[in-house]
Amino acid sequence: MAGSHSLGYEFVSEEEARYHARELDRRFTREELLVLRIYRIRWNDNYLVEATFAGGVPASRMDDARALLGESGVAVHAEDLEDYKRATEGGTLPGWLRRFFGG
Repeated sequence: MAGSHSLGYEFVSEEEARYHARELDRRFTREELLVLRIYRIRWNDNYLVEATFAGGVPASRMDDARALLGESGVAVHAEDLEDYKRATEGGTLPGWLRRFFGG
């Protein structure tokens, strides 16, 4: 998705993640919010909300999304978001995380 912008926020419970994902879906149009996913992070049993916005979405709308997700979620750095997604989809931990845990 060329020109798109992804946000990732981690939540301690599935209920919180689903609530915030529903709120994003309610507040943003399909043209603004291209992808909305929830992942379970296997190594800590937290949940990750990934929201991908179209490139033309104004900065103020992105700030609205960050504020909503940041109410009870913790922002995930873009590189970490990719690692989390790979680990969730592929079933393995990223190399840096395996090393951290001594694996």
